[in-house]
Amino acid sequence: MGRTKVVGIAGRFGARYGASVRKKWKEVMERRYAKYTCPYCGTVTRMKRISVGIWQCPKCGTTWAGAAYTPWSIEH
Repeated sequence: MGRTKVVGIAGRFGARYGASVRKKWKEVMERRYAKYTCPYCGTVTRMKRISVGIWQCPKCGTTWAGAAYTPWSIEH
C-alpha cells in the first residue's frame, strides 16, 4: 500500500470527489479511529462505535454517549 503515503485513509477514493473533500473526510476518519482513554477504566485503546454518538469500551464494556465521530465532544 505504498501509493497512499500522503493521502492515507482517503486513498481509497483515488482521484474522485475533489481534494478538499477528501482531506476533510480524512481528518474526521483519523479522529474516529484514533486511540482514546476510557473515562471509566482508564485504558488507552480504540473505542467501538455502536451507532452515531454511542461508544463502548472494548475492555470494560461500558457504554456512553459522545459525539458522532469521537467518544466525546471536541470542546470537552
